[in-house]
Amino acid sequence: MDKGGNRIGTISSFDKETGMASVLYSDRDGDVTQMLPFATFNGEYKMPETGSKVLVVHLSNGSEMGIILGTYWNEGNPAAGCGTYHKQLGDGASFGYDASTGVLNITAGHLEFKSTDDNGSFTAERLMADIRAIKKKLDMA
Repeated sequence: MDKGGNRIGTISSFDKETGMASVLYSDRDGDVTQMLPFATFNGEYKMPETGSKVLVVHLSNGSEMGIILGTYWNEGNPAAGCGTYHKQLGDGASFGYDASTGVLNITAGHLEFKSTDDNGSFTAERLMADIRAIKKKLDMA
């Protein structure tokens, strides 16, 4: 495998404990890298699934070492529905902000809000139940 440069490959395997993955280069007769680290941006972490296309920057010092920059939008990973800011979290969960409307959308199978100072927590389901109960009382008044 040539050393150095930018490459596009496919996640072959990953280790969630170390945050590293190996990358398959199909254009290089199926060469697979050693385990490589992911670049982190703003302390965010999201391990791509096996088979995801990623951009890798290999160091120019002659070693096989490199850094996986992450996934990118493509036909298999379209940017549909993205607004000013969009973050896909996995399993259909995401959040996004559309500056043109001022709307923040949070999508998940279950939402739970927790206090960092142990003053309690609540779920979106419980909040909606409380709102419905208050509305019902107001409608009866």
